[in-house]
Order: sequence, then C-alpha cells, then structure tokens
Amino acid sequence: MYSIFFVDDEPLVLESFMSSSVFLECGYCGGGYSINPLDAAQLIEKTNPDAVFTDLKMPGLSGVELTEQLKRGGYCGEVVIISAYGEFEEARRFFKLGGFDYLTKPVSEQELQKLLEKLSEKLSGKLSPETLKTEDPFLPAATVSRELNAIAEYLHKNIALKHSLESISEYFHFNPNYICNLFARHLGTTFVTYMKNIRMEEAAKLLQATQKPVKEIANLCGYKDYFYFCRVFRETYACTPTDYRERPVSSGD
Repeated sequence: MYSIFFVDDEPLVLESFMSSSVFLECGYCGGGYSINPLDAAQLIEKTNPDAVFTDLKMPGLSGVELTEQLKRGGYCGEVVIISAYGEFEEARRFFKLGGFDYLTKPVSEQELQKLLEKLSEKLSGKLSPETLKTEDPFLPAATVSRELNAIAEYLHKNIALKHSLESISEYFHFNPNYICNLFARHLGTTFVTYMKNIRMEEAAKLLQATQKPVKEIANLCGYKDYFYFCRVFRETYACTPTDYRERPVSSGD
C-alpha cells in the first residue's frame, strides 16, 4: 500500500479526508498528518510518505510554498494540492516545482478515485493507463493465493453488483488491509482498478457479441450512471462504446 501524508489547517477538513474509504479502496494508507504547515516539512522528512496531500491556502505557509520547501529538501514523493474553486491561478509554479496534480473543493469521491488511480500509475512507474490484454491476467487462475482466487471469482460472477472494499471484506471476513495487500502483491494493482478493468473488459465483450443497448450493458457491468460508464470506457479504450461496437472484430478479439 502507498502512504499519504495530509496537511490542512482545518481539523474538520483533515478528518474528512483521512476518514474517506476511497483511499483504502485504491490501495492507500495514512502516512501521517499535520494541521500546522510550518511543522509539516519536518514530519514529512521523518515519515517519507509516497505522496503528500496539502491544502493550498494555509496561514504561515501555503501549499505551494510547502511543496517548494519539500523539493528543496530532497523529497522525491508526489504532491497533490487541494484548492477552493478559482484560487488555483495563483499557484501556477506548483507544477513548475514538479507538483503532481490538484483537486478542487468540494472534492467528489469520483474525482478523488480518478486522481488516486492516476497517482498509483505514477508511483508504480506506469505512466500510461492500464488496459486489459487479450489473455486476461486478472482471472482467478492467474494467482497462487487461494483467498484472492476466491475473491476474484466472486467478483467475476457478480460483476453487476455494487462492490466496495468494505462489502468484500465483510463477505469474506477478511481485513480490508489484507485484501488490499493481496491485490497489490499478486496482481500489482488495487481493488478499484481491478474492478474497473474486469468491468471494462466485460463491457467490450458485450458490445461486440450482442446487440444490447449501451445503457443495459452499463447496468450489466455494474454502472448505474450511464454517463460515468461512457467516460470510463472512453478513457480505457480511447473511443465511445458505440464506436467500439462498430469497429471490425479482429481474429485476436
């Protein structure tokens, strides 16, 4: 699991971020926190987290200034800035400092999940979005872990259901951290990314093998939000579901 250090001078905002289940589902754990940005750099140097999430506007030291201080001190992790709408214009130099990305308040779970997936790819050295190969490496038989095989088989057979790390941990009576480690150790991915991949692969198969409406296929693959399904599909296959259905089927598909 990757560790994240949180910096925000507002305790309630900090608590809200740290208690979000999205981080755990995407393979992240808490690596420390600070409500005082002036102390944050020293704490980050001691804990050396994989990434830092920091508010932009803070008394004494802004998120951009903190990033500058961290980079100057040799910090090699990634930094994400959290800003209020419209105030990020003044933080252009954040990216010049090597900042990874930013979130705009209020942060939705979908936005956070998307950023964390991209951050995981960066941290693991994969700079391009993951796509499934023709020979599916995520099938249960691809691992030596009986526990992960059982989880993967269950997810494949119940792909239309709404799954979360919490629901799977309750169903199999495993600790959420243990499940995260299974996916990371044996598949080199996170629970969320795994679910996205198998759902996208199933959607692609249904689009070319059936004449079911795209909206129905979205539901069959676990997406109740049709527009979100189309967006994820386009990000995965670089085309819309309709365009994918109309393209010729190769012998390798």
